[in-house]
Amino acid sequence: MDKALQLRRAKRHALLWLLGAALLFVALSVYQSLQPEAATVTWVPLLKMMAEAALIGGLADWFAVSALFRPIPAFKPIPHTNIVARNQSAIAQNLAQFVKDKFFHAAAIEVLVSKSEPAKATGHWLAQRHNAKRLARYVSDSLAGFLHILDDTPIQTALRRAVNRGLRKLPLASIVAGILRILTKNGRHQQIVNKLVDKLATALQSEESQALIAQKLTLWLKTEHSRLEKLLPSSWLSAQGAEIAVSAMSHTLQDINQDPQHPIRHALDEHINQFIDNLESDTRLQQQLEGFRDRLLESPALHDYLQRVWQDIHQWLSSDLSKTDGQVAARLTQFFVDCGERLNQDAALQQAVNHHFGVAARYIAPELAGFLTDHIRRTIEGWDAKEMSAQIELNIGKDLQKVRINGTIVGGLIGGALFGIGHVITLVF
Repeated sequence: MDKALQLRRAKRHALLWLLGAALLFVALSVYQSLQPEAATVTWVPLLKMMAEAALIGGLADWFAVSALFRPIPAFKPIPHTNIVARNQSAIAQNLAQFVKDKFFHAAAIEVLVSKSEPAKATGHWLAQRHNAKRLARYVSDSLAGFLHILDDTPIQTALRRAVNRGLRKLPLASIVAGILRILTKNGRHQQIVNKLVDKLATALQSEESQALIAQKLTLWLKTEHSRLEKLLPSSWLSAQGAEIAVSAMSHTLQDINQDPQHPIRHALDEHINQFIDNLESDTRLQQQLEGFRDRLLESPALHDYLQRVWQDIHQWLSSDLSKTDGQVAARLTQFFVDCGERLNQDAALQQAVNHHFGVAARYIAPELAGFLTDHIRRTIEGWDAKEMSAQIELNIGKDLQKVRINGTIVGGLIGGALFGIGHVITLVF
């Protein structure tokens, strides 16, 4: 039912009770005036006093309820009426503070996260393909919108300038030195050396590599020693030389691979450490790196190449993202489904994700609380005072009219009780 209609009906019911008490009081007063002997009948003054008390109680509660929402009287209101409108700022502040204290403190957020089990709920939701497909479609549409924004020429120009300025301000030598220190910490790079040595040894021992080396040796003999080459079995010598070279290099690589303290490893470490030190201390090397960076940034050929690459990528992405069954959407859908299934099956992952959800929620709660409560306060303060009072009355006024009815009934009962007490006192004394 419409709230306004409910409020009107509630007001009408409360008014009928009040009018009933008033009519009973008037009727009994007239009856006593016309029939003076009725004063000796107990029930007449009892009912009259109950009606009088009910009328007083009903009128008092009518005034109290009405004073909340409107000035009384309208032309020159008495103090402490129109309470809601006059306390609009205080209501806004108190409501905002209430929401902040009761809903957005750390303990409440922690309880919410622990009870809701967001990882499990997220996993169950994502594991359903139609949900994963909807999310993938949303991400695809967002990417398409981002690409559309990037099509704007002023935005492209601003981005290029910002990237150019940012790259020119980067301390390139310090960054490269830091990356190299991380990569070589505790000998991490030696694992890469081991893999490279293995790959190189395997490649050298292949028939194709030996044939290539033999071919190069034959070509060298023909070029550098053309006369001698005609007298010697150059093909056989080249094959033997290739075999010897491969054997020598293979043994050397094997020694490097099996010996963590091999001199070549130490030499490599020394060269890397020296290069890192030079990057951090050699001004000339730093200037060379920065000059190389600046030449790249100013290179028209590089700009043209990157522009053509971006255009190809942009064209493909735009075309694919516009399709409901494009590759990006399909791969995103499968990715989300896989994530959901993994979350459903892995209890340890669920626990970890829930923990991080909780940490993130506790971290963001104060900032979010400040934003939301300030929004609530400003919104309420921006409302029209009369409209705010009307809206509040529309939502809680129906129950407040029951207060008026109860005031009328309770007032009548109290009046009857008081009459009874007075009558007993009269009989006793």
